[in-house]
Amino acid sequence: MKFLAPLAVMCAGWVSAGATEWQPVTWHGEPAFASASAGWRAVVSVTRGRLMHFGPDGQDTNLLLAPATRANRNRLGGHRLWLGPQTSWKGFWPPASAWEYEEPAKVTSEGGLLRFVMPESPDGWPRLTRTYHWAGAELICGAEASGGTRPAQFIHILQVPASMEVKTEVHPESDFPAGYVRLTSTAGPFATRFAPPPHATLAGSTLTLRHTGAVGKFGFRPQPLIGTLGGFSLRVARGTQTGAVVGEPDEGFHTQVYLSEEHEAFVELEELSPLFAPGSPARFELVLSGARL
Repeated sequence: MKFLAPLAVMCAGWVSAGATEWQPVTWHGEPAFASASAGWRAVVSVTRGRLMHFGPDGQDTNLLLAPATRANRNRLGGHRLWLGPQTSWKGFWPPASAWEYEEPAKVTSEGGLLRFVMPESPDGWPRLTRTYHWAGAELICGAEASGGTRPAQFIHILQVPASMEVKTEVHPESDFPAGYVRLTSTAGPFATRFAPPPHATLAGSTLTLRHTGAVGKFGFRPQPLIGTLGGFSLRVARGTQTGAVVGEPDEGFHTQVYLSEEHEAFVELEELSPLFAPGSPARFELVLSGARL
């Protein structure tokens, strides 16, 4: 991993001249960067190559799952970022080490923009770069892809505590009578028609999901997800996307929620991009914001 001197980067124009800077800190014994804006604070671990803390400034409250150690490789916490579709992976699991388990190859911080260039991806996948910057009280979590010989989509995932309740909107369609789909997981294959899951409570068009200890994964039409935890809400929304779109995996149900089994106990809030053309640059942003209830 290389820490580079400040330099001009291709996305510097997205960050205002008065942007909040990232300060080097230590988080759970790991080198990290921290920054605060408009009452909210974020911490990005260099060791884990990802955002690990998002919560109100001046408090210990963290709306993300943040295990102090990396003992459980399925439960590293924070902001995961993969390339997909997952059905294209060798063996379906685990994700490539360059996306999930390795430190960034290069790190830069200038003008409020924190930029992690991740190691080269295997098997013809594009190379990933992560970026983080503030827009007022919103944290913009950027994903960039470059190179590669195969089409790819971005998979933004936030691991959050199992006690977080998640709300989404559903509207029935002729081919999707529930207004959402069951996605492939250890609980079963992709399905458009299925019995109401035990995780879900429907009130009007609002579906609330709760962790039950049974695995479930569900897909929704693109929209923000709202999680509530300990007197705070977390809004996970889709940001700007650029790139040549060549497909829509999962029938276009690109907002997704995964609920783990009991022994691992976490929920994942996911925003997936369309499928982008091979070899051409692409970018897809995740936008985080919080509120006191």
